[in-house]
Amino acid sequence: MIESFFRHLENSSVRYLLVSGQATILYGAATFSEDVDLWVEPSPDNLDRLKLALRALRATYYKLTPPLHADMAMKHHGFHFVIPAALNSLPIFLDVMGRPPRVGAFDDAHGRSRLFDTEWGRIPTVSIPDLIELKKTQRPRDYPIIGRLVLGYMKERGDACSNAELEWAIDNVFSLSEWKRLVQTHPIVQRALPSNAGILQNSAEILAVGDVLPVVLEDKLEDWFDQRTAPLRKADRHFWRPVIDDLRQLRTLGELLKEGTLV
Repeated sequence: MIESFFRHLENSSVRYLLVSGQATILYGAATFSEDVDLWVEPSPDNLDRLKLALRALRATYYKLTPPLHADMAMKHHGFHFVIPAALNSLPIFLDVMGRPPRVGAFDDAHGRSRLFDTEWGRIPTVSIPDLIELKKTQRPRDYPIIGRLVLGYMKERGDACSNAELEWAIDNVFSLSEWKRLVQTHPIVQRALPSNAGILQNSAEILAVGDVLPVVLEDKLEDWFDQRTAPLRKADRHFWRPVIDDLRQLRTLGELLKEGTLV
């Protein structure tokens, strides 16, 4: 069913990028996702092509979904669909956004994207740096995934990493376990640590020579990483407040699409 879905997108010339759970699976940072998340080019023509593909699949609206128009997409709204099950398959729960937070314009992200050859066909997938920005949500469970994405990126780049990439990697690790793996597998990150890096510098020096971190230092690092994610989670929560308020207003006005109706 998923293969058929992506084939319909291709046949309808829909411009999209795979994001979120399925993208993290392709990059090896996660093992399971219940639904499919897409970032689609938010132009009227492209959204019309998306609707044609969804109609061919007899998709229905799901959850709180406003009209699938470019103006709604540009206001950061999400659009939710169910594609009915075919023989020997499960339904697909599809979430679509036209303007997700923190990642800029679609065309720029498309230029940075990666094509994956999968069992569903060739899938354009958002780049690891863009996927990491999308994952900086208010959900604590997303931050270990970010660390695993960083490790995957570093594995691909190896010793060819620039200082800017090393600094990016350091800035995007948010848990003790991923920090340990980063320093142990890529000790060159030490050269990008500023002199005032404090406990990061201390821990990197210990880990790079294969020693075990003292418990007191581990506890300090855990607290430090928790504090590091707090402003990111707060910023994401604040970002979505006006979008949620707008959804409430649309619901009051009766302008949300009725769940279960055909696209």
